[in-house]
Amino acid sequence: MRRFVPSLHTGVVIAAAVFAVFAAIAIGFAAPPFNSADEAAHFDYAVTVWHGHLPVFQDGLTISSPFGTLPPVQWVSQHPPLFYAILAPVVGPLWDSGQLYTAVLAGRGINAVLAGLTVLAVGWATGRVLPGRPAVVSVAAVVVSLTSMFLLVGGAVYNDLPNVGFGALAIGVGATAIRRGLSWRLVALGAVVTAGGMLSRLSFAVFVVAVVVAFVVARRTGWWGTVLGKAVAVVVVAVAPVLSAGWFFLRNRELTGNIAGSQPAWAAENLHRVHTGFVETVTNPGFWTGVFSVFRGHFKVDGEWTWLMLLVPLLLAVVVGLLPPLRRGRSGAGRTPLADALVAAMLVGVFVLVVFLQVRFTMQGGASQARYGLPLMPVLAVAMAVGLTGFGRFVTPVLVTAWVAAAGYGWFTILDLSRPAFTAPDTLTIARVAVVLAFVALAAVLAGVWVGSLRRVPRADDPANASSLPAEASHAA
Repeated sequence: MRRFVPSLHTGVVIAAAVFAVFAAIAIGFAAPPFNSADEAAHFDYAVTVWHGHLPVFQDGLTISSPFGTLPPVQWVSQHPPLFYAILAPVVGPLWDSGQLYTAVLAGRGINAVLAGLTVLAVGWATGRVLPGRPAVVSVAAVVVSLTSMFLLVGGAVYNDLPNVGFGALAIGVGATAIRRGLSWRLVALGAVVTAGGMLSRLSFAVFVVAVVVAFVVARRTGWWGTVLGKAVAVVVVAVAPVLSAGWFFLRNRELTGNIAGSQPAWAAENLHRVHTGFVETVTNPGFWTGVFSVFRGHFKVDGEWTWLMLLVPLLLAVVVGLLPPLRRGRSGAGRTPLADALVAAMLVGVFVLVVFLQVRFTMQGGASQARYGLPLMPVLAVAMAVGLTGFGRFVTPVLVTAWVAAAGYGWFTILDLSRPAFTAPDTLTIARVAVVLAFVALAAVLAGVWVGSLRRVPRADDPANASSLPAEASHAA
């Protein structure tokens, strides 16, 4: 019986991932094709990769579409090609064969699957950040799966999700190193994560730094805990992204003069972007509301209440942190004051650096929008889950249910299920079926939260269960 509860919370994570897939599919099949120039540019990048080359900013798009909005230049050509390489073998042949609508839907469907995988990554990472806290793990996954901007991106052809998913994995790798120490498997996983992440976006460099620092301060165990072992591990995870993506950023520098591949002069002339100072940027409320409006969905005038979905759980997390009795008896593998402090410092460092990069981007004329706040969700979700689950097994399911109801309403209002957005009527039927399946998955999420919370679990500080603690701690880890 003691092993049932962690597996039940794992089921909640899986149900949340399933919800994210169907919720994103519903959005994708209910929204017009290329309803933004950004989506058309991302889609064109994938078709260009299918044709065997990389896009160039000044060359514009290679596709000619009878629908949607097309940008005048290829303004996403500065991004690394991993996301587009995933889409290319599917959307490229469909587009070339004249199945234009099907190609767009296929691209959105693939991104919906990536949304589900990202939720799983967040669940895994949270389990490494807070071992022995399965309720926090499952609720963190639920929080990400119901983030409206996350679902909007998952229902379109945008390249943000691999960056978020790899970012979550990097946090999990770093937390594991801090709590358990290094091993050849963890070092290999770290190399794969840092290499894949840098092939997703340049801003992933923040997470590479987090992994490197975590390996330096990793728990000392075996050969990997020696100075030489740690040095080898650091070199591996630092060199892997250079080998995988360094060539692309050198290409950016050759084409544009900077590794980011930005075009500030063109943006200033054609998009009326202006440079701002640091103080001006950080004191502008529009910057903060732009980056952190990840729960706004399609609400504009009357969407102020959506901020409560972000701020209330964070405030509850602060209260939980200030009430020591609520933390009593919670333990897990690698849970020591020093390890807890180092993991917390890693999360804070990632958060601050990602925000700083966004400040710099905005200072140079970039837009402050919620899509750019998505890499912060693996960090925010942990804190929000702590707040929603920190007040006992009777209050937790009530708080989570209320939060899920509000966030679910935000997702549902995005959908227009009154008429087909594509020329094929079947797309509306698929969107409606996806909505039903998404609600089924959401019901499973809430059922798992209630059962997992109300089921009595042996406490770590109960002397009657002292003999079972090693096995439980091992299983939780």
